[in-house]
Amino acid sequence: MKNFKTIILGGGASGCMAALRAKEKDIAIIDGGTQLAKKLLVTGNGKCNLTNVDIDTQPNEKFYNQDLKKYFYKFNVEDTLNFFAHLGLEVVSDEQDRVYPISKTAVSVQDVLIREIEKKDINVFLEQKVVALKKENNKFLIKTATNDFSCDKLVFCLGGQGIELLKDLQVSIKEKHPSLCALKTSKNKNLAGRRLEDVLVTAKDKNGNVFSEMGEVLFKEDGLSGIVIFNLSSLFARQGVFEGEVSIDMLPNFTHKELEEKLLARRTLNVGVSQFFVGLLANAFAYLIFDKCNTNEQRNSKELTEKEIKEFVKVIKALKFNVTGYYDNNQVFSGGALLSTLDENCQSKEVENLYICGEACDVDGVCGGYNLQWAWTSGFIAGGQIWLSLNKLKLKLVLTSVKLKLKLQKIWT
Repeated sequence: MKNFKTIILGGGASGCMAALRAKEKDIAIIDGGTQLAKKLLVTGNGKCNLTNVDIDTQPNEKFYNQDLKKYFYKFNVEDTLNFFAHLGLEVVSDEQDRVYPISKTAVSVQDVLIREIEKKDINVFLEQKVVALKKENNKFLIKTATNDFSCDKLVFCLGGQGIELLKDLQVSIKEKHPSLCALKTSKNKNLAGRRLEDVLVTAKDKNGNVFSEMGEVLFKEDGLSGIVIFNLSSLFARQGVFEGEVSIDMLPNFTHKELEEKLLARRTLNVGVSQFFVGLLANAFAYLIFDKCNTNEQRNSKELTEKEIKEFVKVIKALKFNVTGYYDNNQVFSGGALLSTLDENCQSKEVENLYICGEACDVDGVCGGYNLQWAWTSGFIAGGQIWLSLNKLKLKLVLTSVKLKLKLQKIWT
């Protein structure tokens, strides 16, 4: 049995941050992977989107499933940038306020974290798949496939499938569902590999909840992908049911009336109907419109009726797809420990000396560095409380020793 004062379960972003903030020698990180912070390597398309400046300037409910102000008040984007600057990481932001390492490679972020953990002599145990977790006689007992561990304080930073372990500690959780993922739909005839840029996409779940966003859509043979789709998938993930529809406005810069007038005017092009959308839409989408409107293409454009033009407009302004599921390429999970069961220091109100951070909490944001910022914030706060609790004990012991010395001195004099 390996015993520590504090164990951090999960060596991802929040786990590494918690360990570095705790600044305690008698601490250990346990992780199932072969490297610490390995998941960072696939974030931001391998560039690691650290955070987003918007978090400090706009209401965070715009980016997350709930209000996180009381947490960001303690550790915000500026604090994150200062933290990494102290580690020697140089960063740069893009036009969408996304922050990346200046090297544009996630390995740079992983490297500075690991280097700092090694400098502080923090114990690290890798390739430790947790098979059991419980609390007994005020001790947390962790069993992995190869070792047994115990600790007084536990910082739980396992996301994804690891969230299920919280049930063994009787923690109240919201069931997890994949989020920020591609959506499965009915077959997309001849659209696989195609893309639409700068379109307005609206998702509606089966309960009538709606979420819209501008962006790029990538078409799969039986699904939709792209950052905008990833973000919209959170609507279904938070409901726990991937059923509903996605509607794409292919030409959002035109109103229905403006588009109708433009298409009516295009009849004078005097071309075959099959060439009617050349110069306005890619052929694949033109043929999709014809198919949906049952249009006879073996005519001249000037033969198109006003009724047919109106049908074209309906499809262009609301190209609909039924959502039937999701692809297993999710970047995060929606669900986890309820924030109502945690205090402002990410400490559980249900289980003493248990802290819960990062993806293990019921916090999920859209793409753009928002989920990583929550990981840095929650890890820093929990690690800070570990440091504070340990140093309070040390301070108490010092004060007790001083009082005892003064008392003895008084007796002898």
